[in-house]
Amino acid sequence: MLDLRLITDLRYFVFISLLWILAPIKTQFLDTSEGSISIRELYSKKELFVIDWENVYFQNSSLKVKEKLGSFHLCFKESKPIDGFTISKYDKQAIVWTKGNQEIQLKIGTNNSGKLELTIWSNFKTNHWHIPFKRGDLERIYGGGIQFSKYKHYNKSIKNLTQENGIGRGGGSISKWTSLAGVAGESDATYCPLPNFHTSLNRSFSWNDFAYSEVEFSNDFITFNIFDQIVTFTLGYDSSINEVHKINSPLPYELPLWSLGTILGVQGGTQEVKEKLNKVLDAQVKVNALWIQDWVGKQPTKFGSRLKWTWQLDNSHYPDFEKFKSELMQKDIKILGYVNPFFAEQGPYLKEGISNHYFIEKDGIPIKFKFGGIKGYMVDLFSTAAYSWMKQIIQLNLVNQGFSGWMADFGEWYPIRTNSENTINEIKKHNEYPVLWAKLNYEIIKENLDKELFFFNRSGGKSTQKYSSMMWAGDQMVDYTIEDGLGSVFDAYLSSAYSGLPIIHSDVGGYTSVKKTLLKNSIRKEKLLKDWMLLEAFTPVFRTHEGLLPEENIQIYSDSLVIQAFKTFSTINHALLPYFKQLIKERNETGKPIFSEIIHTIKGFETTNPGFCVGSQIMIIHQLEKEDFKSLINEGWKFVDNSGSIKEKPSINNKIIVAIKDLAELIQ
Repeated sequence: MLDLRLITDLRYFVFISLLWILAPIKTQFLDTSEGSISIRELYSKKELFVIDWENVYFQNSSLKVKEKLGSFHLCFKESKPIDGFTISKYDKQAIVWTKGNQEIQLKIGTNNSGKLELTIWSNFKTNHWHIPFKRGDLERIYGGGIQFSKYKHYNKSIKNLTQENGIGRGGGSISKWTSLAGVAGESDATYCPLPNFHTSLNRSFSWNDFAYSEVEFSNDFITFNIFDQIVTFTLGYDSSINEVHKINSPLPYELPLWSLGTILGVQGGTQEVKEKLNKVLDAQVKVNALWIQDWVGKQPTKFGSRLKWTWQLDNSHYPDFEKFKSELMQKDIKILGYVNPFFAEQGPYLKEGISNHYFIEKDGIPIKFKFGGIKGYMVDLFSTAAYSWMKQIIQLNLVNQGFSGWMADFGEWYPIRTNSENTINEIKKHNEYPVLWAKLNYEIIKENLDKELFFFNRSGGKSTQKYSSMMWAGDQMVDYTIEDGLGSVFDAYLSSAYSGLPIIHSDVGGYTSVKKTLLKNSIRKEKLLKDWMLLEAFTPVFRTHEGLLPEENIQIYSDSLVIQAFKTFSTINHALLPYFKQLIKERNETGKPIFSEIIHTIKGFETTNPGFCVGSQIMIIHQLEKEDFKSLINEGWKFVDNSGSIKEKPSINNKIIVAIKDLAELIQ
């Protein structure tokens, strides 16, 4: 019987040999002359990246995981820097350190796209690497997936862990209550993290795709904690690559033109939905699509009204559905639905899923999840049979029934089994699951190209951009907070755009509402709704949501004045369609982001307030501090308030400021 240590040494020898044999053309070299590990350009000797080797450590770490309602908290013990290792081999492309029978190997090379590849590995049992890189002077960070808080902060952190955002994320008065319940979330939580970012010095960092990692950005260092056996970095540095401005690749499929129009989100069953729709149509609002997320029916829970996750049409909730669809078709209105990878514990597919082992299991028994007022199961997308089964369900019940698109919700809940020696690999599957979820929905789109379909998702990870053409920012509070309300959308849009992710939008009016005894309630108010309309009308996607508590929130159809405001902003959004189409075309052809930093786009104007540009002729700012817009006014910019009126200068009391330039009085 072979000794396990011998097998490990053999694998190590083969791995190192392959790295040396397959090494591409040498365009960089390693320099250890100054104590750190410097990676320099071969001919210019320019210093590209510096690893603070004296503070590197590696260990076999034990990750502790806590989870509640899709939010995860991971912790680990830090270690001490490596000590006692000496260089035993050095040839400008690789370094080997030894300490007894332990070895550490560092190897550089160039991949096919011209970027630097850096690999670090040890023959010692290791699953956690702590690696500090030197940070350049005033080097700003862009990307890292969809970040909702502290995106522009110089010192911040990002984590490669997909999860629910929680409620409040530490902001507003609601967070002290949700913290007590363990569902507040954390400031660096995100539905869609990515293990890559770019910098203002035209450097880029990408590392282990689905492994758990934490990156701390301090004044002098960019410090990685990566939980994997082998660490592989892909590093970009050539200024000609233009890392910040050309990050986007073409959308994986072309969005139907109508998906960039007005999408009205309503619910309540056939009759109630028709009444709500007619209120809007009677005001001459052009509605491109009707989104009825409750096509499966609804049920009351202690968290509010929730959908029945059966993935079949509820004929009692939507009677005469064929007639209903026909009426919408005559008005040239598409119909959208909703789906997620969960199955409620009562439903027509439950028996089939359990008997065929299509759900995620533990010790051969399907895991029952608690989803906040609902219990059920989660389809195992790592099973080829379960994956195909889920595709068939969506095809049969959504596509074949005439739905033209859907929200593909969730994806962040794949369980991380605690107290497991395999926790590191469990996290990789957890992070990969939402990518498989997007891929599944993408395949349905590609298999039905004659039907002009699309979907929008919130969860994601590495390679999501290969499958999704539209995302949304998930669940925001119905308030202005920068941590979890309307204010958090600004960070989300910028970080998404600079991460190479698809077109992103948010629910007009927000989603998460709270009405509980003894708590300060959070219910959507008219001003917030109008400000959110203002924001989204000047972006490519204009989709409304009734929110978690529809009966409590003000809605776009609540009264004639709100309906008129909705008509105004819907009309503006439709008028801007040619502009948005051009931005999408430029994005696909050049990689230029649709949403961009103001300092990258507008010369002569800077602000400390959150804000972004939509192309070069629209600027949207969240006015937390009173702003001086004189320079913009002098350059001919005008302003649109939440009544839809064009002004020569904005009010100092407006929270959302939209500035426009040369859009011909908003395309008349």
